[in-house]
Amino acid sequence: TIEKSFGKLQIYKDGFAVGKALYKGPAGIVKPIVQEKPWGAEVWLIFTKRYASKIMYLERGQRFSLQKHKVKEERWLVLAGHPIITLNNKKIHAKPSMMLHCRTRTIHRIEAMNGPVQILEISSPELHDAVRLSDDYMRMGQKYNPW
Repeated sequence: TIEKSFGKLQIYKDGFAVGKALYKGPAGIVKPIVQEKPWGAEVWLIFTKRYASKIMYLERGQRFSLQKHKVKEERWLVLAGHPIITLNNKKIHAKPSMMLHCRTRTIHRIEAMNGPVQILEISSPELHDAVRLSDDYMRMGQKYNPW
């Protein structure tokens, strides 16, 4: 769980402006930003105008929306669990330590059908350009501005 990994943290609701919670203090110890999601949570490690990194925690039986990005490019490292990852028309049964690349405009989804999943994502910073093609949580058409 997130608490086991990071301790007690403030949890923000899905869709909040990540930019408003960014650390602006001096060098030193910082706490990550936790964003609640209907499928689990995201723990933001860093978010800048040049790149972003987060850990996605998907709960058993959950999946995020089938989506693509107009500009954003992502690299994923499976930390725990056995996700099913869709990249265009291909389904990949991933396992811990597997790394995947999701290019711009690739249709993608991560599913946690075989138990909880943790994935480290490192990406370009265009968090606002997701185009949802299908969503189990009825968030189609929602606009999101991380700043």
